[in-house]
Amino acid sequence: MAASLSGKVVAFLESRMQSEMAGLIERHGGTPYPAPVLQEVYLKDSPEVRQLIQDICAELVDVVVLLTGVGTQALVETAADMGLEQEFLRSLNTRTIIARSPKPARVLRHHKIHIDVMPPEPYTSQDLIQAIQDMDLSEKEVAVQAYGGPNTFLSRSLRESGANVQEVTLYTWGLPEDTTPVVRLIDDLALGAIDAMAFTSQPQVENLLIVAAQMGKDESLRKSLDQPSLAIASIGPVCSRKLREKNIKIDVEPEHVHMGNLIVALAEHLEPGD
Repeated sequence: MAASLSGKVVAFLESRMQSEMAGLIERHGGTPYPAPVLQEVYLKDSPEVRQLIQDICAELVDVVVLLTGVGTQALVETAADMGLEQEFLRSLNTRTIIARSPKPARVLRHHKIHIDVMPPEPYTSQDLIQAIQDMDLSEKEVAVQAYGGPNTFLSRSLRESGANVQEVTLYTWGLPEDTTPVVRLIDDLALGAIDAMAFTSQPQVENLLIVAAQMGKDESLRKSLDQPSLAIASIGPVCSRKLREKNIKIDVEPEHVHMGNLIVALAEHLEPGD
């Protein structure tokens, strides 16, 4: 019989797939506690983004590395805003295309764009570099669709392979306009009203700490996150690395990087006797 969350209150910071996450928690017998901590801020008017689209249309880019589904779709939408959508898609399909995970791959397939390389799970930058280790990148113009801050490891590794790397950010993760749910979450954590916290992306870690600091509740949050009674679940290695950087414990990390696997692993961890 599948593990059950048995009415446990599971807080999560997911914004884009909030209803899906809540549905997963409910299906496994838990009580969802949403507190979105991210807001996507698109940079469609950025000169770097527009230049990248023009460079791809002019076939000045040899390899395109797409890290996220949201960023990939934002590229297509920006090209459409510039009146270049069909030209962009046509040119993109003649480049070497590397998709970091199924998310950008899904967008590419929707637009009928081929994929040359996609690394295996858990889809980290290290997995990506390993997947392309036999690719000759010497003197190649490589564009990386980044997200949030720069991916230092990925860009450095590509440069060490001899590539000329252009990293372009399509969007950043801003704080939500309404931080009330996050502040309420921090207070409820201190009261012991939350049984588990699920982190589904690394920017959530940073933003949660920023909101806590802004409200003068950082010490309270730190104390709460360190309590043995609170189970902290991380969706995968990238998110876990950020949690460790911030000295936040991790109790659960699923074998596969999916929200469904995360909730199942959390339910198994929280079962009586564990």
